[in-house]
Amino acid sequence: MANIYKSMNVMQKLAKARLYFLNSKISKSGKNMAMEFKYFELEDIVPTAIRIFDRVGLLAVDDLSGDVASLTIFNTDEPCQAPIQFRMPYREIDQIVSKTGKVVTNPLQALGSSVTYLRRYLWMIALDITEPDSVDPALINAVPEEEEDIPQPKKTAPKPPATPAERKEAKQELVKESNGNASEEQIELLKSLCRSILDADDTKEEFINKIALETSGFTEIEAGACSQLCEYLQSIMEELGGSNE
Repeated sequence: MANIYKSMNVMQKLAKARLYFLNSKISKSGKNMAMEFKYFELEDIVPTAIRIFDRVGLLAVDDLSGDVASLTIFNTDEPCQAPIQFRMPYREIDQIVSKTGKVVTNPLQALGSSVTYLRRYLWMIALDITEPDSVDPALINAVPEEEEDIPQPKKTAPKPPATPAERKEAKQELVKESNGNASEEQIELLKSLCRSILDADDTKEEFINKIALETSGFTEIEAGACSQLCEYLQSIMEELGGSNE
């Protein structure tokens, strides 16, 4: 059977690859517990994308050095053909520091999180992958004729933060499991604090998403580190005027 992709240029091949990826119906495995939505993780995208690229004759090479992160796509049937490059500013995720000033994550973990985060977004741009907007675009674009007829969006009540008793119980659990992964109570406290911070200040979304990313969706964090992080988040709540005490 003749290779129908061999005569295509890199743009035509990428268009085909995007269509094939769309039709592959890949499931989202990432879960943002604080914002309560699912998203594509890097491991959801890359294996399928590589198989599709091999099929149509494309090769993707990423570069995360300097101030710019890039993903360059080459036509393997015409290596000398000008490639397509997708770029975005390189931003390294800061290490998380507890209220007492102790660094919760090490530099290598912060670097690894940055690389994963940037690669995921570069692949999403290259394959034109979309995810739900956090704000309803209909509310942004609506222009009512008369001000008095403006419909008021319904506000959902925020989930109640952890009570002092629940926080105390989580700290007691920490003493029992200080050498292992955080208990379910600690995880619930962490998620509750994250939700409370977002309810009080939606500009903290990137910060909360970083926590979700570095804890694998609030599932992988040591008990001691979780306790320190919760104390740090509590201090943020106090600064925002919404203490859980």
